[in-house]
Amino acid sequence: MFKRSVFSALVILGALAAGVVQAVEEEVKDSMRITRDIPYADPSPAKPGLNQLDIYRPKDGENLPVLIFIHGGSWRYGDKRFVSDKPAFFTSQKFVFASVNYRLAPEVTHPVYVQDVAKAIAWLQAHVAEYGGDPKRMVVMGHSSGAHLAALVATDDRYLQEAGSGLDALRGVVLLDGGGYDIPKMANSGEPFAKGRYEKAFTDDAAVWKDASPITYVAPDKGIPPFLLVHAGKRQASADQAKEFAAALQGAGVRAEVFHNPDRNHVTLNSAIGKDGDATTKAILSFANSAVNPAPSE
Repeated sequence: MFKRSVFSALVILGALAAGVVQAVEEEVKDSMRITRDIPYADPSPAKPGLNQLDIYRPKDGENLPVLIFIHGGSWRYGDKRFVSDKPAFFTSQKFVFASVNYRLAPEVTHPVYVQDVAKAIAWLQAHVAEYGGDPKRMVVMGHSSGAHLAALVATDDRYLQEAGSGLDALRGVVLLDGGGYDIPKMANSGEPFAKGRYEKAFTDDAAVWKDASPITYVAPDKGIPPFLLVHAGKRQASADQAKEFAAALQGAGVRAEVFHNPDRNHVTLNSAIGKDGDATTKAILSFANSAVNPAPSE
């Protein structure tokens, strides 16, 4: 059970909402401190809770690396609380873990999803030190449609720049069985329901599909961070997208690794992260540690 802490943390929305102060209660569970529903942007245009994030951190420690999680759900569903064992595992490995909500279709469409993600990353860069995190050692990880958003925010530098940050805010990117790295190709891949899924989130405009595709923005000397691209089971479209996107990144001089977990499917790949013996968890931890603790020559 959660134990309520004897105090509440005050989150001040500075330039986003001058003079507005929101009390955010901290919870303590096992070895974690949990602060939920922290606003990272002016919530006025969003449904309640959608411009908020949760932070999980070890009870002790400062200047810890940060793992930012972007949930999936076809850009229409999902919630930042759907994190399974991830917070407990990564905080046990001395990471600060942040889970982000963002506005969803059909109320909004591209580029609002990725704009929100960029605002959350910029907010964490400015404030995560208050929660024991090191703003210079942040990795973003997304599952499914969240993988698309993680890939896009880390390749198309417009969004982080608009949020007052830049690609150098991220030391690494982990993509979990995403499929939207090249939306025109994915929508026409023949995978069941793919075209309708992308039309609902990105309209049927081919120009929007290209604009929303991370592969469009891969180029040398942009400061794109390293990538780990994970695909699951026998999902061929995801495997093809991961390999083609990784090849494009590598061709631009960006470190990109592909990891296949044949024993998981699209859902269980995500839900098993943090469980004992999970191969994907091991690969993520190895990659994240190498990204936030680079060799002296890097």
